[in-house]
Amino acid sequence: MKQVMRFVVMVFLMIGGLLQTATAGEIDRLVRELVKKGVIDPGKAQEILTLTEQDIKKELAKAEVETVPKWSQVITLNGDFRLRNQWEENEGSDPRMRQRIRFRLKGEAQVAQGFHVGFGLATGGDDPRSTNQTLENMFETKGVQLDYAYGMYTAPKYLTLIGGKFANKLSIWKPTDLLWDSDITLEGGAVLLKHKTLYLNCGVYVLDEKKTDDNPKLFVFQPGYKTGINEKIDLQTAFSYYKFDGLKGLVPDHTKLTNSSVIDTATGKATGQLIYDYTPLGFSVNLGVENLVFPYVAVFTEYYQNPDPSDDNNAYTFGLLLGAKEVKSKRQWQVKYLYRHLEKDAWPDFLPDSDTYGGSTGIQGHELILNYGLSKNVYLTLDYYNIEDIASKNSQHLFQTDLNFKF
Repeated sequence: MKQVMRFVVMVFLMIGGLLQTATAGEIDRLVRELVKKGVIDPGKAQEILTLTEQDIKKELAKAEVETVPKWSQVITLNGDFRLRNQWEENEGSDPRMRQRIRFRLKGEAQVAQGFHVGFGLATGGDDPRSTNQTLENMFETKGVQLDYAYGMYTAPKYLTLIGGKFANKLSIWKPTDLLWDSDITLEGGAVLLKHKTLYLNCGVYVLDEKKTDDNPKLFVFQPGYKTGINEKIDLQTAFSYYKFDGLKGLVPDHTKLTNSSVIDTATGKATGQLIYDYTPLGFSVNLGVENLVFPYVAVFTEYYQNPDPSDDNNAYTFGLLLGAKEVKSKRQWQVKYLYRHLEKDAWPDFLPDSDTYGGSTGIQGHELILNYGLSKNVYLTLDYYNIEDIASKNSQHLFQTDLNFKF
């Protein structure tokens, strides 16, 4: 009997030591083997495993597990891969079919309490509105770029500070891509304030560097309100003021030449040199209801006006979402429809969604999206655009079939 007790004591000491030297899986296998041999009962085994799991989680949070590299204890990684088939037809041009890929790797590291660093790598080139790579050029290798890198400080419940290059969804709320292509990552700094259901997003973003002390910038001021009216209804709304400082008279990089600009008298063509300021003011609303015939139903709208030009200065969109709030699992589905109207001088033309008439302004039309879950973290997207140029009435039809993988 004394030998058995000594053995049990030795086992518990060994298990305690394994907290510093072994993985949770190894401890789990050891404890289950002891249960099989009748050394400990199942109840005590479960108690040991529970305490072990809690201790390992605490040590991982503090980056104190000696057998695991410290960088892997403070960095979380995730990402996605998309395989796309895209067909498009622009009026007056031949139809085009191409296959494209996108790969993104995202990471976040906790540096100290409240301090984080985020970073991301993505396929693509210099175009800020696309991380796609077309399959072409006799198996040519594809480029990977720094998509974003930023530092963040968060004080619980009320304050977040961000600086660097980061996804615009971190600092600007918007229910659609009427104004912003989802691939754009902002450069500059933001202060985000929150108190219960109220929030205020403020940011100063660098547009370009002109070797002067008066470089063009974007200032954003966005007060908003977000709440769950009850367990089934959620509402978010915001007023947004954008001030583009120093754009007038410039030719912006990546312009589509659809804003009003100076005309070259020799050629009669637009030079891209902007003749207006851009200071649009508007609002956004998203209202969602759970379990109303469908798992989730949402209606949304946005409206903006740029006051500098006297006409062609309005932008708006409205739409409807049915199905799952977000497709994550097998057989979940979501259907989304939206109509957009973006006049030529409502917004700078180097920022809108690049799939919508190439990212131009002066357009209007429809978009219909279907997302369907094939498995956990794998889903199919069918996306159809029917967009026309407001002035010429020339139309674009674009259909994308995407197979999406998340990890």
